Amino acid sequence: MQFDDGKQDLYREIFSSFDVDQNSFLSIRELGKCMKALGDPLSSKDLKFLVKCSDKDENGKMDADEFCVMATIKNMVSIADLKELREVFLSFDLDKDGTINVRELRNCMEKLGEPMTAEECKELISSADKDEDGCMGFFEFVIMVKADNKPALGEDDLSIRDAFNMFDKNGDGHIDRSELMCVLAQLDGGENPSEEELDEMFREADENNDGQITFEEFKSIVG
Repeated sequence: MQFDDGKQDLYREIFSSFDVDQNSFLSIRELGKCMKALGDPLSSKDLKFLVKCSDKDENGKMDADEFCVMATIKNMVSIADLKELREVFLSFDLDKDGTINVRELRNCMEKLGEPMTAEECKELISSADKDEDGCMGFFEFVIMVKADNKPALGEDDLSIRDAFNMFDKNGDGHIDRSELMCVLAQLDGGENPSEEELDEMFREADENNDGQITFEEFKSIVG
């Protein structure tokens, strides 16, 4: 996805008009006034969230480049969606350096039951890697998820994965009988499902009969 140059110029003009002290950054206060003027008033908490997501140099402020990317993304998704995608992004960012590299993407896709080659992961990252650093930052990740040509991470997949992760208590990429029983009991007021009920669920979902439910198997019955 390429950013519209005309919109980028407009965003820079908006940035300059709200950079009251002309220090080339927007503070939380200045950003709040800007968003309000644009018809999108946000709470202090949400403003801090946007700055945190945008702040690649981690100085607690938003420069013009960061503002342009944020404004573009904000027109694509809501704050609520951004927060959900942030949780997904953090689960992929295994070394917590604020980016997703080829190894991390491949590892997570393997756990999700959708294995990809290193070359496929590299291509996927390159499709969203606007700054060409070989990794995906958070907003680049959002672009990848929202892009029409994404191969594996559609909005439906993300919501299904959230449900899958709720069952996959130990995060090993599979749901076993004990994990399934635990969550079903929680959903049913603490009452454990019968062995017959568990057997029936596994018969329906466990296609290869290995005693575990992968993400792909889970998706086939709920997707």
